[in-house]
Amino acid sequence: METKQATGPTSHAQGGESTLAPGLRQVLITGGGRGIGQAVAEALLRAGGRVVVTGRRVERLEALASAWPGRAFALPCDLTSPTARTGLVARARDLLGGLDGFVASAGVVSHQPLGHIDESALREQLEVNLVAPLRLGEEALSVLEPGGGMVFISSNVAHRPIDTTAVYSASKAGVLSVMKSLAMAGAPRRIRANAVSPGAVDTDMVRELRLPPGAPEPSPAEREALLERQLSSLHQLHPLGRMGTPADVVQAVLHLLQAPWTTGSELVVDGGLLLRG
Repeated sequence: METKQATGPTSHAQGGESTLAPGLRQVLITGGGRGIGQAVAEALLRAGGRVVVTGRRVERLEALASAWPGRAFALPCDLTSPTARTGLVARARDLLGGLDGFVASAGVVSHQPLGHIDESALREQLEVNLVAPLRLGEEALSVLEPGGGMVFISSNVAHRPIDTTAVYSASKAGVLSVMKSLAMAGAPRRIRANAVSPGAVDTDMVRELRLPPGAPEPSPAEREALLERQLSSLHQLHPLGRMGTPADVVQAVLHLLQAPWTTGSELVVDGGLLLRG
């Protein structure tokens, strides 16, 4: 179905019948203040949808809401807190007057090899990457309108862990299993659940320097050189010769949000990285 494209916030009229497919009209996006989540929110807004963005970066969430008054709403939430996240999907529905899409994009990674995994980092990754999507997905089963869609952002390291991602990889593999369970549970109401598994995407998360355990803090110049080397190696790792961009992942997310006969599926968007085995 074609959607009307717009050039900015002021070109969208308030109210009226949406021409968007179910799954794209009124969408909750976790991690909507940066990276893939922010890119998904902006793409939906440009296409004519309305969104609630949630996360811990209050200023960035509010900036997006201010840029799209009446179309984007900020709902700050610490997803590591069971109390804070309980009822989040229903609150998003109430803000929008309905909800037919949910994108679980919030994620956190701590690169720590086995034997050096910090307990707090372990707990945070499991809560944000696995427990929160599970709990929010459970709530979405009864809150989303029939025909709506959920999309969970996993990762190709769910299939291809590296030595510093034992916890992150486990959490992302777990969310794939959660997605399939939600797909089965949502089928009677035609609520679909799918996942996108990107390779390395050029976001703030990837631009955090990965230092080995016990390494001294580098000088600013050394840090810049090490980060440049890190990014270069990540580009070269992918057979297509580059890391992904948030826009590469957005295309897959929007497709799955509205695909009426696709559920329980994982779409790998990784520049061919899994081809390396």
